[in-house]
Amino acid sequence: MSAPVSPSVMLGLIAKEQDRRKASAKLYEFVKQAWHVMEPGVPFVPSWHIEEICEHLEAVSSGDIHRLLVNIPPRHSKSTIVSVAWCAWEWIAQPEQKFLAASYSGSLSIRDNLKARRLIQSPWYQERWGHMFELSGDQNAKQRFENDKTGYRLATSVGGTATGEGGSRLILDDPHGAQDAQSDTMRQTALDWFDMVWSTRLNNPKTDAMVTVMQRLHEKDISGHILEDIGGWEHVCIPAEWDGKKRRTVLGPYDPRTVKGELICPERFGPEEITKLKQLLGTYGASGQLQQDPTPSEGGILNTDNFQLWPHLQRLPQFEYVLQSYDTAFSERTTGDPTACTVWGVFTHKGIHQAMLLDAWDEPLGYPDLRTKVIEDWTSMYGADPGPKAGMPTKGRRPDRVLVEAKASGQSLLQDLRLAKVPAVGYNPGNADKVSRAHQAAPTLELGLLWIPESNKNPGQPVSWAQSFLKQIAKFPVAEHDDYVDTFTQAVIFLKNDGWFELPQARDVDEHRLASKEKVNPYAA
Repeated sequence: MSAPVSPSVMLGLIAKEQDRRKASAKLYEFVKQAWHVMEPGVPFVPSWHIEEICEHLEAVSSGDIHRLLVNIPPRHSKSTIVSVAWCAWEWIAQPEQKFLAASYSGSLSIRDNLKARRLIQSPWYQERWGHMFELSGDQNAKQRFENDKTGYRLATSVGGTATGEGGSRLILDDPHGAQDAQSDTMRQTALDWFDMVWSTRLNNPKTDAMVTVMQRLHEKDISGHILEDIGGWEHVCIPAEWDGKKRRTVLGPYDPRTVKGELICPERFGPEEITKLKQLLGTYGASGQLQQDPTPSEGGILNTDNFQLWPHLQRLPQFEYVLQSYDTAFSERTTGDPTACTVWGVFTHKGIHQAMLLDAWDEPLGYPDLRTKVIEDWTSMYGADPGPKAGMPTKGRRPDRVLVEAKASGQSLLQDLRLAKVPAVGYNPGNADKVSRAHQAAPTLELGLLWIPESNKNPGQPVSWAQSFLKQIAKFPVAEHDDYVDTFTQAVIFLKNDGWFELPQARDVDEHRLASKEKVNPYAA
């Protein structure tokens, strides 16, 4: 005969069963209770936005919503809820559901696949619902795992080969990389994949569901394509700061905020954290990724008002590093883009590394003349200021590096410069096009870290030799030429990646992190 159960133990068992039933019935309750398993060491912070996302996913599970688009800023638990918790929760009642999950990176999709599998295999989950289904031993891999009720979860990527499979639940979690979305070619490739591959993967288009969750990155990203070209999707749009718009879906209003500028979850991401993200992303990036309202790139990516003027009556600072940046074009014709050069001097101001434009020129040059000029300019001394001004005279400095874009017209120059013992390095932009590079450079400019000398003749205005540079920067990407823009963006990206600029860092708790990243030299020719 078994020993009697004490009242305290009995009450504990009853409470545990009550929690289990709550979690079985409501996805939000499941997320809250499973949080310590999904995000160990990270406290769960209750928030209305988690409840709303969960309610809309429940409507997908019940068949009331078949197409759901969620736009929300990064680091607000969207992947943990949608890509990890939802499958494990739905399998409690419907283990036959077949999940197909994709992201712009296969590594990220596999990461969430592993997290979902570990949640299901955890003692916490098995103790409560282990009797509902079992994972199949022969299909229990990183990319795919199945249960004994015919359900499975398969991870793939945008453009991945695994999308020959089908599913009853299609999760598309961040289909664009932040920089990829600024490339017309890469963005269009993702849109074509969405239309011609992803949209055909539903096993039963009438009853099955598609869920896309992402931050807005461009007006013509996949969210824009769904909203403007396709239609028929329920749209949950949650800007970081409330913009005053009342939004609703088939479930009714979903954003409870009433004060313009009110944050989503200030207990987790307050004004200080949001400010750092704004600085990190820049104006355009913050408009899309934080406010879910990307503005058209019709000029103005690089706001020249953010350049600071170095007073002409003040001695130039002592430069610690000088970089010459070239965009080459081997032609003496005046109709195409000329060769352009900008020179940047890095100095410390108020304890922070900053950079000043020291020279800017563009000129159509044939190759022999270009090679001669680049070698001669490398011997120049920049920043010397012996004039009668306050403070110690400033010594000049020769360029420490000569940066040349490693495109076809730059390869020959790089080879000749190295033979001449010039410290030249090739800049390889990879898949990043001109607009994408401008977006990468914009946050540094907006932080006020870049300077231009003030004119002696026209106080309050930049020096005359910088005027053409500034006009082209301001008009990009609709300017006739973009040679100066290329020299500028590659210089800023090079200096930033070389550790000269310290941009604000935002702590990433639950969004896309790779356990290990392959280190690549972005400047290798």
